[in-house]
Amino acid sequence: MGLMKLREVILVLMILLMAACGNDDVEPTAIPAEPVAAAQVQPTSAASPTPAPTAIQAIADTPSPQPTPPPAPTRLATTRPPATPTLSPAPDTAYPSAVVLETANLRAGPGLEYPVIGQVNEGQEVQVRARTQYGSWMQLEMEGEGQVWVADFLLDLPAGIDFPISEDFAAPPPPPTPGDAVHLGQTTVSISTYPWRQFTSPAYDPVYDWEYLQFDRAAYEAANPQPSPQTYALQTLDNRWLHLSLMPELGGRLFQMVFKATGNNELYQNPVIKPSPWGPGANGNGWLAAGGIEWGLPVSEHGYTWNETWGYITTPGDQEASITVFDQGQDRLHLSVDAGMQPDSAAFTLDYRLENRGVRPVDANFWSNAMLAPGPANRVGSELRFLYPSSQMRVHSTGDGDLPGPGGPFAWPMNNGRDISRLGTWQRWLGFFAASQGQSAWAAVYDEAADEGVVRIFSPVKTPGLKGFGLGWSDPIPANQYTDGDSSYVEMQGGISPDFDTARTMAPDELLSWREIWYPVAGIGGISNADANGAVHVTSTDGGWRLRIFPTRSMRGELVVLSGGSEIHRQEIDTDPGRPLDVILSGPDQPTGFRITLADGGEWAMNSLSRP
Repeated sequence: MGLMKLREVILVLMILLMAACGNDDVEPTAIPAEPVAAAQVQPTSAASPTPAPTAIQAIADTPSPQPTPPPAPTRLATTRPPATPTLSPAPDTAYPSAVVLETANLRAGPGLEYPVIGQVNEGQEVQVRARTQYGSWMQLEMEGEGQVWVADFLLDLPAGIDFPISEDFAAPPPPPTPGDAVHLGQTTVSISTYPWRQFTSPAYDPVYDWEYLQFDRAAYEAANPQPSPQTYALQTLDNRWLHLSLMPELGGRLFQMVFKATGNNELYQNPVIKPSPWGPGANGNGWLAAGGIEWGLPVSEHGYTWNETWGYITTPGDQEASITVFDQGQDRLHLSVDAGMQPDSAAFTLDYRLENRGVRPVDANFWSNAMLAPGPANRVGSELRFLYPSSQMRVHSTGDGDLPGPGGPFAWPMNNGRDISRLGTWQRWLGFFAASQGQSAWAAVYDEAADEGVVRIFSPVKTPGLKGFGLGWSDPIPANQYTDGDSSYVEMQGGISPDFDTARTMAPDELLSWREIWYPVAGIGGISNADANGAVHVTSTDGGWRLRIFPTRSMRGELVVLSGGSEIHRQEIDTDPGRPLDVILSGPDQPTGFRITLADGGEWAMNSLSRP
């Protein structure tokens, strides 16, 4: 049993023992690798242990003089030296074969901190020797090379093969000294809470061997319930650009994502905890629209775990810190989510591990649900857009008579002359799935009036499900169904299957693991394309083009803008998440790509500047 799993088992036993002793208000108990001091961060503020930028500023062709920062770590970037050889697999080997899903960097060790030593192209067949302990990196057999590693999500691996575990690799090179640090902390938040829990009773789902709480709405409404303040514990992660908080008491949800350059929480945060008419089952289950990003399993429509107390582990580190949350199931489907943060990065990682610990196959559903309200208002506006790179969507449910019924396809983003990606064109509610064929590896929500949004980078192979939901605009679902006041949200969901009706069969002991990268984005007016390094927006102007680039970390170096492979602009740049690049290009040549060569030796290249 690995250390992580052992910690989870110990923590769950402690929680169950406390519950058996009659304590109905069990506080989550951390098992840190070492004592961690609590960060003094208020739940709804942008306070930071380090000074944060106060405003978003644009950079013109000639940047203003800036102090030279120390080299920034490149853990999240997929950068590489300009001249990277393409390596060939060794011939006539007996190792299992895999197919490369997209052009991938090859590294000298299992991690982004190892140097890039080559590339493999999309569609190339490679031989796999071994894996790391949790299978997130795979060692390849390459002719004439030393150790060669590639991230597992870039490969289509053969099913049913248990690759040997390799621990025989060199330590990574020492990282550069950052000008920022990640701080783990603890704080609390007081939220007006309706007495929903006393109207629940234990229930059992034999299909999933799952005990959950069934909500009695009739009894709840008959009691004329009133809210009262309740204190919730939060575990926090902070760096120069981000404040993240997680709430173990309500399903381990990622509760806040504050972008310190603007001071705004980009996730919806309900001012009350109030049972809604929604949730799994024909009559709902009192789902709490508490906000943040929640983890819905083992059934669709928010699952059963959103109201459970989850365990958590904090992992401090000089170059990366993380908080891992996990549900209490030890002999059924079990999920853990690791939220990781690095210094000087506006992006953070979510590493998922979904495991069937039961003794029989299970048709599993898992959907993450990000409740979003980008900007300062904690509500969505008419100029909010779903930026889902696809040409077709399918209706899940809707009250809009101009759209097909459940399962019906409709064109995206323009449908019968209506830009349905823009919330202000909606009438009533709409939930929709993106077509999984040809899906891109990113999705975003951006409020053009607030000039802020959220980007999700993911593998459409491992998580082919992409769903959007909004409450409507001209005739929306009444806010009193889920909150008190006029706050509102939209949802961006990601799943292990293409839609709610298609489950993923998991064999006993089967493990699914994948990584997503999330970041807030602001100050670029919209999003035309995005990757792990940042987002870009291209618009036409009188006599030319405007190119705005949001990087997820500090970048110094040279920008080259391309049109059809030819250079049309070059300039020195000094930028960071609080100061996106704003480049005005004169002339008719539309920019189609760019390359940023970094002073620290890396490179960020984007070959397409438009949504597919």
